[in-house]
Amino acid sequence: MPMAVTFKTKACGDITMLDANARQVLAIIGKEFGVRGVITAAETAQAVVRLRAAVAAEAGDAPDEDADPEAARAYVPLGTRVQPFVDMLVRAGERGSDILWGV
Repeated sequence: MPMAVTFKTKACGDITMLDANARQVLAIIGKEFGVRGVITAAETAQAVVRLRAAVAAEAGDAPDEDADPEAARAYVPLGTRVQPFVDMLVRAGERGSDILWGV
């Protein structure tokens, strides 16, 4: 059963993701998924760079609508899924605020 992970920072509102998406995002930025964790304000700039690189690398990987219309309709690009989190990282970095989960 999917679980939700909520990321919190004093710089902006909370973001909640399904654990599979949170695991993917944290792996991309080099963080280990755990019950609790932190992305420090100092780590946010590098996290943004890594997420944007992953989004760029995924470009064009969408399922072929002619070959598999159902998969194409269900596909949500990484860029769409991570944009709110990228915004959170940027705001947290600008305000010197850490991002926490599991608290």
